[in-house]
Amino acid sequence: MKQNLKFIIPGVILLVILAWMFWPSKKTKTTTPTPAKKMEEINKIAVADRPYVTLIPRADGKEVKMTIDFVKDAANLEYEMEYQAASLIQGVFGTIDFAKEPAPVSKDLLFGSCSKGKCRYDEGVSGGSLTLRFDGGSDPYALKTDFNLQNMFDRQGVFTSKDIKATLDVGKAGLPNNTFVIVVGTLGLPAVVEGEVIAGPYAFLAATSPVLKSASISIQSKDDLTGSKLMFWNGKSYTELKSTLADGKISAPVTGLGTFVVVK
Repeated sequence: MKQNLKFIIPGVILLVILAWMFWPSKKTKTTTPTPAKKMEEINKIAVADRPYVTLIPRADGKEVKMTIDFVKDAANLEYEMEYQAASLIQGVFGTIDFAKEPAPVSKDLLFGSCSKGKCRYDEGVSGGSLTLRFDGGSDPYALKTDFNLQNMFDRQGVFTSKDIKATLDVGKAGLPNNTFVIVVGTLGLPAVVEGEVIAGPYAFLAATSPVLKSASISIQSKDDLTGSKLMFWNGKSYTELKSTLADGKISAPVTGLGTFVVVK
């Protein structure tokens, strides 16, 4: 045994020395900090400088036509429409090159999908949001708006915006029961309007635009409405509606669907 120890002990010592020499030392790892991702700024540009955006539902409510006009300082666009279908959130995405498709440009956005001539439609679509990212100009910008898709029969003639600030009441018999109406913030204006915009613009649009009887529009604003005007765009020109003020709301009778904006 003693004879064996003469060889074992030196061997162990040698192994310890070798392990100490070649064991990787803990070194402080130097890493380059990852630049913080710049948060996307939404709706930062003035209303007067934004494009005018409308969504018009197909008669059966299965599709919407997006139209974008008055685009300033942008060469291309990336759009993203998210919508609520029952308990699911679905999306439609795409791009527009304004050199190939100058404004006004329209796109049909389906609430569903099509393949080989067959379409599958999402059920229970109630609304969603539309995000637009403009690029190719001096300063890229992003805009976002919300929309509601509402049915005349379900709503009993009362249609509201996503933020619950704009309400159009056409009465229980104001439109056919199967009419779908989209209520959407148009982001920009359809034409220059005198005064400062303090609420809207809101568009109430359907596949057709029948004459309304005994209908009224009401828009709420956090700003003082004293001296304000409720303007209606019928697709061709503005009309000042005969409005009244009460409880922080401006209201007026209306005879058609279109875009409404409060100015002061």
